Amino acid sequence: MLWRAPGGLMRRGLIVVFCWLSMAGFAAAGLRPRWTDLAAFATFVVLGALAVVASGRLGEDLTVPGARRHDLLSTWTVAAAVLLPPFYPAVVSLPLCWLAGRRDPVQPPHLRVFHAAALGIAGFCASSVHLLLCPDRGPFTVDNLVGSGVAVLAFLAAVAVYPVVARLTVMGMRLTVMGMATSDGRESLDSCSGVAAGPARPGWPDRPDRTGVVPSPVIPARTPLRHACRDLVPAQAAEICSSIVVAVLWAANPLLMLAITPPVLLLQRSLLHAELLHAARSDAKTRLANPAYWRQVAEREINRACQVGRPLSVLLVDIDHFKRVNDRFGHLIGDVILIAVADALRAATRPRDLVGRFGGEEFVVLLTEVELENAADVAERIRRQVAGTHCRLEGRPPLSVTVSVGVATHHGPRGDLAGLIARADSALYRAKADGRNRVRLAGPVYSSV
Repeated sequence: MLWRAPGGLMRRGLIVVFCWLSMAGFAAAGLRPRWTDLAAFATFVVLGALAVVASGRLGEDLTVPGARRHDLLSTWTVAAAVLLPPFYPAVVSLPLCWLAGRRDPVQPPHLRVFHAAALGIAGFCASSVHLLLCPDRGPFTVDNLVGSGVAVLAFLAAVAVYPVVARLTVMGMRLTVMGMATSDGRESLDSCSGVAAGPARPGWPDRPDRTGVVPSPVIPARTPLRHACRDLVPAQAAEICSSIVVAVLWAANPLLMLAITPPVLLLQRSLLHAELLHAARSDAKTRLANPAYWRQVAEREINRACQVGRPLSVLLVDIDHFKRVNDRFGHLIGDVILIAVADALRAATRPRDLVGRFGGEEFVVLLTEVELENAADVAERIRRQVAGTHCRLEGRPPLSVTVSVGVATHHGPRGDLAGLIARADSALYRAKADGRNRVRLAGPVYSSV
């Protein structure tokens, strides 16, 4: 619930909601209701609600558990922003976000309100920009909506402002979470290794009901924001383009709205392709690359390394005494440990490095264009990151694990992935034989033609 959120996050959320309500109140004070505007507003709410409900039913067989759902809400909210006075786009998102959020029973109600507030602020700003730049005040037809250069400029400016403001609002909340988590991490630095003590999982608390484990809220230096932004680009482009079509069709003839909902549903369903592709390549538990996909990429990279004559390194990472964790605490807590180690691996590697789950408690890391010495540094960073990761158990001392790492590097124009993994595996077994919680290196192999 909201009152269980960290103080800074709760304050930022309340500020966003307060700004949204202030904008809506300001817009309502100067509103002159027109039947045409009310009809357009009601139409967008009804069609948006139908699209949300229908997309949930049509996509049930394709939905990937835990994946981001694309409801294309901006299709209707952006259209409202360019066709209606600022009050309507400021509030049109509330019923749509509430309905979309009800599909996810895990999502708290206050997150639905915040989502609606973020889209409402974006809608108010976009509508205000359109109102300032457009010479006409509506009701809009095709001629006065996009019939002149000034009208087109105002239309495109409003469409461009909407996603920017919405993203900045949401990004501010994410940065608040990361800032607080990083601060907490600095306060809980491990006295020996100096690495943040906790997995990279923003939020509060993580899975307390099922396992009783609450991972420390620590965010790594490298955050997944850029990857999230990159993954959202196709969906956002689809939303913006579909909203332009909706706005122009409404201006041409409102009856054309009957024909726009089915294409929007098909578009939403097509966006599930990325979710399905990601699911096919990922390990469901850790969200790392699964063995098949990791091998596919690694084979391609080692062939490329042989062609260009650049080094390639592989790390095999094994959790020490993981069976004892499962036997003592149970498999659910063991799963949380796996997730924490996976997040530590992400935190200790570069964005372009491919981290995968190799099976059981083993992980594998592909380092392209990395010499043995640098690969050893990465392996040591991984070892320290995992050793400094603590999971708090209710009523028990914090739980932590260590890992052993084997490192192997390939040079030269010839080589194969199986041999590279075998050498890394031999180094891993030496690390375990030497006492665990260690990094051991396999000597580099320089192949010749």
